[in-house]
Amino acid sequence: MPIYLDNPHEYSPRGPDGQGWNRLSLNAHFDTPAHCGLRPIRFASLFEARTGRQRWGGYERCMGAKLASRPAVEASPDTPRVQCGTCPVYQNAREHPPLPNWPDQSVLLLGRVRDWPRTPGMWIADPAAGRSSVHLHTWQGQDTGVAVDWPDLAVAAEIRMTWQFHDQDGDAFWIVRLNPGAEQTAVHTKNYRDHTRHVLYAPGARRLAGLKCHGACAHEDWHLHHLAADLADLDTATPISGPAAAPDLPERLPGVPSFSLSRDGGTATITHTASRDFDASTMTVNAEVPTSPAITAVLLAHIARVAAW
Repeated sequence: MPIYLDNPHEYSPRGPDGQGWNRLSLNAHFDTPAHCGLRPIRFASLFEARTGRQRWGGYERCMGAKLASRPAVEASPDTPRVQCGTCPVYQNAREHPPLPNWPDQSVLLLGRVRDWPRTPGMWIADPAAGRSSVHLHTWQGQDTGVAVDWPDLAVAAEIRMTWQFHDQDGDAFWIVRLNPGAEQTAVHTKNYRDHTRHVLYAPGARRLAGLKCHGACAHEDWHLHHLAADLADLDTATPISGPAAAPDLPERLPGVPSFSLSRDGGTATITHTASRDFDASTMTVNAEVPTSPAITAVLLAHIARVAAW
């Protein structure tokens, strides 16, 4: 994974086109420092940082780029003079910390991109220009009051994210938690002529749900283990009766167009149209945990995991 990102556009004194610098240019002599591949400033570079595709541009500057540092012994001339291994940013990334202030009991959050306010009296050199934070909302759209920075998302463990989309409130994307208890769950699968059946079990062999996939299964095995772990967390919830027990499923998860949802009594249906990752499929879910509104969040979290990059 590239971390120290040197500026690839270091031009000679004759300029980028060999015709010199003696022409009007607003960017000819601006500071172009090395960047840190662990400090993205927008969604595109966040994707690069989490998938090892970093390249110069779209990141904060390297914190050690202006500090004195010696190259390693017998290093090539291309070896960066900054030693990333001693940097606090790198040390923090190696720990893979959880996302700060993740709301308790939440399996799925909507991250909304909010630009930093401009600095009064600043113009070209405004440090807030092009910068933003990600404000966390519940899947119903309620603001949790928690905001995180792009570098937090770049190194956070136990989360996945969907692709960014744009709606009437701006840019957003889904952030879904990976359940730490997923490895302790069990999934029994049996193939039939016209469908595939999955039965999800809690760590103590308690049956949690029965699933039927008609057509190709639009998921991987690990997706079902996390679904089972989320349901297991609801297994001790207090049952709710009345209309609030089974709130209406949203027809779609915004920004995830390949999935749709519906409910018929105690059966939820997730329909998946053919996509880059999976063929068309219809999955029915019959949960055997206490009925509560949290089941809706668990099903939406499953969709977000399957759709995540």
